[in-house]
Formats: sequence, C-alpha cells, structure tokens
Amino acid sequence: MTTIPLPASLNQSGGFARPALPLQFVSMVRASTEPGGRDRFACSQPAWNLLLQVAEAFGWKPRGTSYSSSRPAFIESPVRHDYQPGDSRDQKRVEMSDALSWAIALNEARHSPRLAAMVAASTIDAADAPFNIVMDEFIAYAFGGAFSFARQD
Repeated sequence: MTTIPLPASLNQSGGFARPALPLQFVSMVRASTEPGGRDRFACSQPAWNLLLQVAEAFGWKPRGTSYSSSRPAFIESPVRHDYQPGDSRDQKRVEMSDALSWAIALNEARHSPRLAAMVAASTIDAADAPFNIVMDEFIAYAFGGAFSFARQD
C-alpha cells in the first residue's frame, strides 16, 4: 500500500489551514502645526475599521473625505468619498472639523461598557497593538486636526 503525503496546508483536523495574510497598515500624515507636533500616525487596517465603527456608534456623523492633491483646488465643495484607504497614490483627506468630531465621539466611547463588546466582536488580531492604546493615540492625533491617509505600500 502506497501512502500519499498530505499537503502541508492541510491541518490536523482534516481542513485546510488559512494562509496568514500580511497585516495591512493605514498611514496618516499632516503638516506639523507646532514644533515637535505629531505629524504622523499609523495603525492596522482592522484597527482603522474599528475606529470608524466605534466613532459612528458613539455619534460621529462622517462628512466624507476628499482626495489629497498637491495642485491648488478651485472647487469650493469637493466631491466626498468614503474612509477606505487606497494606496499611496490614492491619498484621501479628513478635514479639520471631521477629525475633531471623530476624536470627540471616540473620547465618549473610552469608558463605555459597549466599547469592550465592540472590540471583542471585531476582527482585531492578537498580534495587533491593544485597541485601547491605539484608540487613545488616534484620539490625540485626530484632535490635531486635518490629515491625509492611505494604505502603506
């Protein structure tokens, strides 16, 4: 009787193991407005998604993003886009009032028992930084005003 070796991707229970996907990160940047001010921030894509969900659950009304451009804009009301990050050539911008509203909603969520349930139900990976730390740092960053964001390449 000939034995056939099982594929390496087949796990002990007989099912196929899910290949580990690389963790995607969202990078945020803005012109620093004060000496020593924080002009960069990054978090994982799952943390970014949860920051959006938590803020909306706690009253944030997203105003939409605009595309970042190095050219002067002559349009008074740019078309608004979603908050899903594109690649580095597809940067989107969160305006100051929207960033502040986002930070205020997350600040409200900080001590709510609902937050723990939302984090537990999320897709945050154990390898990711603890969400409460990411959220606290993002709140401080968003209180700094407008910023652009994109997936890290």
